[in-house]
Amino acid sequence: RPANMDWVYQTLARMRAAMPNLAIRTTFIVGYPGETEAEFQTLLDFVSEARFDRVGGLPFSFEHGTASEPLGDPIPAEVKEERYQRLMTLQQNISLQINQSFVGQTLDMLVEGFDGGLSIGRSYRDAPEIDGLVLADRVGAAHSAYSVRSTYPAQGQAEIGQIVPVRITGAMTYDLAGVFVDDVNAAAK
Repeated sequence: RPANMDWVYQTLARMRAAMPNLAIRTTFIVGYPGETEAEFQTLLDFVSEARFDRVGGLPFSFEHGTASEPLGDPIPAEVKEERYQRLMTLQQNISLQINQSFVGQTLDMLVEGFDGGLSIGRSYRDAPEIDGLVLADRVGAAHSAYSVRSTYPAQGQAEIGQIVPVRITGAMTYDLAGVFVDDVNAAAK
């Protein structure tokens, strides 16, 4: 949490201007010894204004032998957890809004596997094991975070390790859903 926030905002603006498709990820520790409610609110305001693509968070955890050991662990666990939940709820709303902005666009997806009839992969925005996924299927397939098809129609469409264009048709908090561009083009003929 740098003291010169103007510099931080200007740097973010310059980065985004230079690379409009840039995805920015960061992580915050909440409940650090001495953190006040006002300081935490400043963090929430910063996250709200900065609109990071991806945010990780974790409550402070006291450990012996670290630079923070002399500070102790004065913030109650329930306060740290409540702050963590507030941070992540805010970011979930931001993440959904950002993901919704991709609906109608085409992204390249690196195919990593198949699940319930969907090809599962990542776009340039998604780090393995941390970020969301792109779920791709053929034209006309229903996409929902709660229902997954049980056949494998997409498996013949792309192989694991292949990069394929996917038209984004739906957005969830962390994931995107779409259809293979080849299927979209074939359906238009």
